[in-house]
Amino acid sequence: MKRRLLATVMVLALAVASLTACGGSNGAKVEATGDINTLGLTAEFDPNSDYDLYTLVDYTIEDIGAEFVATVSKKADGSKYEIHCNFYGDEQLSVYENGKVTEDKTGFMQTDTPLIVEAAEAQGIWAVIE
Repeated sequence: MKRRLLATVMVLALAVASLTACGGSNGAKVEATGDINTLGLTAEFDPNSDYDLYTLVDYTIEDIGAEFVATVSKKADGSKYEIHCNFYGDEQLSVYENGKVTEDKTGFMQTDTPLIVEAAEAQGIWAVIE
């Protein structure tokens, strides 16, 4: 009788363990932090599906008068951002990782990339990338 009870308990424990291990997620829940539509901006570029969240930022590079809407994709933990925008007919793509610009497609975004990330975080409206 004790062996049968022990076997039943072990089978149940194994079943529960196998079910909780499924899901393909690292356990971090990614949630939207507002309705991105309230920004009233139109994205020129889709967010990068390798990231978790995105927002749109209306931004101006003051010294050259370039105005654009940037699509900012973000890892859920805030360790990495991708900024994708277009100004003066040039497609710009930069990556900001752990406080540094690690990629700058055209070489123009070293100064503005951190400022765009700062503006995105300040507005605080992020949508989940699906």
